[in-house]
Amino acid sequence: MAGLSAVTSAVIVGVALAGCSGGGTTQAQPSSAPSTAKVTDKALGEALDKLAFQGTESSRKDGGACLASTVRKAGMPEEALAYIVKSDSDDMGVVIDGLNKVSEDDAALLASRSLREDFDACIDKAVLPNGNSPKTQSYVPPKAAAKPVAGKPNLKPAYPVRADQPVNSSIELSKGLVSMFSSYARDEGQKKTYAAAGQCLSTLVYNAGFSQNALHFFAGGAPLGTGSIVEHLPSDKDKVIWQSPRFTLGLADCTTNATPNPMPGS
Repeated sequence: MAGLSAVTSAVIVGVALAGCSGGGTTQAQPSSAPSTAKVTDKALGEALDKLAFQGTESSRKDGGACLASTVRKAGMPEEALAYIVKSDSDDMGVVIDGLNKVSEDDAALLASRSLREDFDACIDKAVLPNGNSPKTQSYVPPKAAAKPVAGKPNLKPAYPVRADQPVNSSIELSKGLVSMFSSYARDEGQKKTYAAAGQCLSTLVYNAGFSQNALHFFAGGAPLGTGSIVEHLPSDKDKVIWQSPRFTLGLADCTTNATPNPMPGS
């Protein structure tokens, strides 16, 4: 498969796109103190569902009830829950950064590995049929998958990235990911599709748990053009994340919900 792993290349490269754009990310602003009134499970679930699925509609089943239960069990206070609801954002990094200005402890809890793993379990239940585990999830690629492209991948970064500076937000990944995916595009239409999906892709990648070395690789946006992205990831953990069904489904959501700008003369 050109560009991606055997699982993800058919989803991203050559996929026929339809539907509406997921819309822009709402920026979380901690300018006013959050309400101390008890947050309803419905409002909390909807807000967390939007965060977990980056604003897409295709994969939700329980309206965020599992996610809401998870954060309550983790002990997050009502003030922090109210902030999450008020933020109404689909960018986890933005919400964590904003919450950090209100309460560093609550922001650390939201960003913690244990809570992220609990979120992942909720997401797996929502997107996998009949509660199957990710290991048993099968994927049948569409017939329009791109054919492998012969040649040597171009590993030269398209954008300068300082190895000593951590990637601290999804915004830093957008240009690089668009560059990397677009290098596999078969026509201008696909390039426009990747450009339209850039924000969703960057949010998905930033929140997936990749190492900083992998994030630097994505931010650099090397126009590989051939081979597979996964083979260039720096660690086995990064490769497992990239090939996981949950991440694969996220990539599919980003592209199928992207609306590219119309071609000239169309």
